[in-house]
Amino acid sequence: MQRTTNRRWLLGLGLLGPTMVLITALALRAPGPSEVEVLASLQQSALEVPALDPQAKALGRHGLDVLLEEPLATHASLEAALRSMGIAGPSAAVLEAQHPELGRRFQEGRRSNATLLAHVDRNNQLLRLQIQSPQESWNLSRVGTNQYASERSLLKTDLVREHRSVRVRNNFFEAMDEARVPALITDAVVDLFESEIDFRRAVTAGDRVRVIYEIPRRAGRDIGTPRLLAVRFEAGGEVHEAIYYEAKPGRPGSFYNAEGKSVKRGYLAAPLRFTRVTSSFTNTRIHPLFGTARAHRGIDYSAPEGTPVLAVADGVIQSAGFDRGYGNAIEISHTRSITTFYAHLSRFAPGMRPGKAVAMGEVIGYVGSTGWATGPHLHYEFREYGRAVNPNRMVNENPRTPNLAGEQREAYLAHAREIQRALRLLDGITTASAAPKP
Repeated sequence: MQRTTNRRWLLGLGLLGPTMVLITALALRAPGPSEVEVLASLQQSALEVPALDPQAKALGRHGLDVLLEEPLATHASLEAALRSMGIAGPSAAVLEAQHPELGRRFQEGRRSNATLLAHVDRNNQLLRLQIQSPQESWNLSRVGTNQYASERSLLKTDLVREHRSVRVRNNFFEAMDEARVPALITDAVVDLFESEIDFRRAVTAGDRVRVIYEIPRRAGRDIGTPRLLAVRFEAGGEVHEAIYYEAKPGRPGSFYNAEGKSVKRGYLAAPLRFTRVTSSFTNTRIHPLFGTARAHRGIDYSAPEGTPVLAVADGVIQSAGFDRGYGNAIEISHTRSITTFYAHLSRFAPGMRPGKAVAMGEVIGYVGSTGWATGPHLHYEFREYGRAVNPNRMVNENPRTPNLAGEQREAYLAHAREIQRALRLLDGITTASAAPKP
């Protein structure tokens, strides 16, 4: 009897490989009669594998909808677009015969940088075709065999709030990219704290940044400029926090800390991101073109042609155009007494003209070598009552924007408590981190 019991035990063990740990535990003692009965019943059981064909047919009935997407501008015709997307049918001729306006809408979409979206089944047969422009979507939907109905719909724009929590392992910018934080939001964080944090050297492994921002989104696509709402940066054992608040409705807001004190400096430390100074402010230097001693009333920053140039503070463009030896240049008025000047630009950013209001950190142009220049660089001046002063002195004296007080401060503190609760929810979350690439 004992031999039979052992044989059944080994057979049950072979059949129950996935539960080996449990069976091994039971085998520490000889199985009793009830356990032998259980094992015998288990060895006689078989898993029933369901047939796959009915499942495949069910999926076919529901349809396997695959979305394909291409910009219209890359194709000369609808036929070329459908061929590029691998759509098996129907042909462009069939669709255009049913909807004569399709060709016109296709060409209008090309001019407006529209996107072509095609929903296909598992056989690459067209289910739905969309020509999606920034404001509307024109759609063809299958209603029968090779039969399609058309409709036009306006696209709703939603202002979506996004939250990101990032742990830096080595590189702050790479970690932000890994977390899919928009570059403009990363730039806004740098703008706020660049006078307190050296983002190239002081941000180290283990530092954390949490950001909340909002972005316009239409039909699932980001379509506008994101705006930073709050940031908490833990770097070098210190916590830097900033919350956006509009003290006066309809007026541009600013950033404040938990007590309502201003975080935003009056001016950026430099009009370029992470470049090197090739010529400082000085009363005399040898001019690189003319070889004579001349005063240099600004700072020259070396950077590749096309590098974005930023407004160092909020202001209004006073002049924008070609200025003899300075080449393409812009002057921005910030207060009644202070202006900044940017020269040798390769080109201006769209819309830069006298009278236009610009914000701190906004791109106003791009590095070039127009005018009297030996190579691409930015010449930058800080002027007080029309007289050039050393920009480094202004950075060292850099004032913050005014603090909140009275009723404005009380309203802000209530707003800040809500935002801080949202930031705390990110404490146990890491959206992404990044280590140096080998």
